[in-house]
Amino acid sequence: MMLQWTEEQLALRGSYAALGAQLAARAGQPEGFDHDGWRQLGAAGLWRLIVPANFGGTGTDWWAFTAALEGLASSIRTPELLLSVIAQAGLVRALVNYGSPAQQDKYFAAILRGDLSSTGIAEPGTGTDVRSIETRLAPAGEGYVLNGGKFNIAHAPVVDFMLIVARANDEGAISLVLLDQDAPGLRIGKADDKLGNRNLPTGALHFENVPVAASQILGKPGKGLQQLIDIISLGRLYYGLVASHLVTPFLADAMEYAGQRSSFQDSIAEHQYVQRRLTDLKIGAERGRWLAYGALTQLMAGDREALLTCSAAKLVGAEDLINGAISLVKLYGSIGYHNNGISRLARDALGFASVGGTEEMHRKNIYNQLVRLGK
Repeated sequence: MMLQWTEEQLALRGSYAALGAQLAARAGQPEGFDHDGWRQLGAAGLWRLIVPANFGGTGTDWWAFTAALEGLASSIRTPELLLSVIAQAGLVRALVNYGSPAQQDKYFAAILRGDLSSTGIAEPGTGTDVRSIETRLAPAGEGYVLNGGKFNIAHAPVVDFMLIVARANDEGAISLVLLDQDAPGLRIGKADDKLGNRNLPTGALHFENVPVAASQILGKPGKGLQQLIDIISLGRLYYGLVASHLVTPFLADAMEYAGQRSSFQDSIAEHQYVQRRLTDLKIGAERGRWLAYGALTQLMAGDREALLTCSAAKLVGAEDLINGAISLVKLYGSIGYHNNGISRLARDALGFASVGGTEEMHRKNIYNQLVRLGK
């Protein structure tokens, strides 16, 4: 297990923390996907860290990428680009582990030039319950046709290519389909109107007799469920990791505020209830990041407990971020309720209750894993 960053990893973490601070300084930009910020991340070499060297990356490792992501999360103040990075990282893992050479050649090149991906799982009637999805991939001639729809899909309104989860037969077998945004029969819905995370566009995808060649299937047809679980488990632990670090600059600000703000002739930092709010923020951040480290260690090693720990990392990180953001609003009083960075953090944090799966879904998964593991 990784218990100490190397000098190289610390340097990566520091450089991406500096980049995150630069991106945070541009607050107040018009709503919508931050294409300029996305390009800056690519130019800094983020994707080269995990794209294999024979496809144009450096293929360093996932710990180097994690150090970069952690640095970015510790300073950027808003989660949208972080969530975009996590979504794209899942596609990289999918291609590394299951992509054909032709698929890797095409889509690694797209990722390195800054193209944006989506992963389509959720549907209006089933949410992220993969076994119940209705999107169908049916044989047609030498290939297939895709019919159905997805909703609340990150990047859908601005996507370049996508990975779609589809039912391959009536028994519930799953196939994973790679599509480009100009595929015939694909219709993209308008952007959703959300409470927070306004710069992470989400929307619907509709498929009407979309032709799919056999070469567009990721991995083996009908064998996509286990592949998907492996792909999304990485995202789950990363949601927990970025959630634990988003509060970092806000905690520093709150410490300074508490030391300067007076109440009844004393600094409010002297009040135990204020101290508890501040220390709870730090405790939440620490348990979230260490749980994410443990989950990544298990996932990379193929540990049989990895699926449980990845869900736990996401669940703990989300709960602590939501509770911490609301606590910050309370700490600042009326100032915290104004339209500012503190209240925006609270709105954005609530999105972590559902991104990557709801609390109920993850508790169900953890229970199922307990049963599977015999614990």
